[in-house]
Amino acid sequence: MKTSHMALRCAGLSVMALLTGYALAGGETRLIDPEYDFGIIRERDGRVTGTAHVVNLGPDTTYVRDVRPSCGCTGAYYITDPLAPGDTTEVSFTYNPIGRPGTISKTVKIYMGDGDERHIVRLTGRVVGSAETLSRNYPVECGRIRLSNSVVDMERVAENSGRHAFLRIINGSLDTVAPQVHHDSRALSVDVTPATLLPGDVGTIGIYLNTKFTDTIGRVELPLRVWCDGDSVQTDVSIVAHIISPTDSVAQ
Repeated sequence: MKTSHMALRCAGLSVMALLTGYALAGGETRLIDPEYDFGIIRERDGRVTGTAHVVNLGPDTTYVRDVRPSCGCTGAYYITDPLAPGDTTEVSFTYNPIGRPGTISKTVKIYMGDGDERHIVRLTGRVVGSAETLSRNYPVECGRIRLSNSVVDMERVAENSGRHAFLRIINGSLDTVAPQVHHDSRALSVDVTPATLLPGDVGTIGIYLNTKFTDTIGRVELPLRVWCDGDSVQTDVSIVAHIISPTDSVAQ
């Protein structure tokens, strides 16, 4: 009868698999699947599962001693029975996408035998968030993308100086999209990184305000228009700052 264990990690604590006391030598093993790509998954579909395989290439029998996912969103299932020379064993792992839109970058460590031999499986993929999660973390609708804010407040900025700010964006669709921005102010420099977003990808709109090109002391509000290439929906974002003179800056 096969012996199996679940390995879960949550909040930095380990739930260690309990072995049944094999006195086996460590072997030379090979991980057949060092990378696993979940591809594009939807948060609303819940947990997804993948597998990796380890083959025993050595002359001695070995076994899977422990499997440790890198965080509590990932679980693992494995068999601890002896792995004879030439045999292959399977390690299964799950990823929970709930509340985690964006890219997946996790690891699963597989510890073999009684020595220090181990393998690392790297998990990748992209999660397209549910409507509820996206509206909570990126509340501003903008066609197939969503924005973290509709107002970017740079607060107090000295006259004849500059300041950077960032606006977070996410692709909430199953399409690859290219966010676009437009403004008419010489005081603004804006760029989108990355230029295209795959499904579930998170990006930023980098904004630089150069007050040398503003002729106002006090509050300024500069409009920035954001849309997604191919969409008819356009969203206005306000870049707000309070320009202060050098004497005001020294006084404070």
